Amino acid sequence: MIQDYLHALLPLALVLALLASAAWLLQKLSKPRLGSKSLLTLQASIAVGQRERVVVLEVDGQWLVLGVAPGQVNTLLHLPSPPVVEPQLAQSWLEKYKVMRNES
Repeated sequence: MIQDYLHALLPLALVLALLASAAWLLQKLSKPRLGSKSLLTLQASIAVGQRERVVVLEVDGQWLVLGVAPGQVNTLLHLPSPPVVEPQLAQSWLEKYKVMRNES
């Protein structure tokens, strides 16, 4: 009797294991690869209004600071090569920019 259950459950367990393995492999293959081969990388972002943001993008070895609002994107600063900064420093720079913009 137990052998009958094993004969029924073993193929079911095998099929479930194959489905789980296929799902895991599909998830691994579908994720975009970040790193040195990525053409566009978001470095930092901060809201400066209800619908406005300042973002720092790395594009092909260069940094762009962009002002993003509904329906428009403006280049605020263009850096020829990415500076070596810590993410906290970039975030604090964006917060200072937000304060300066609110004072204007």
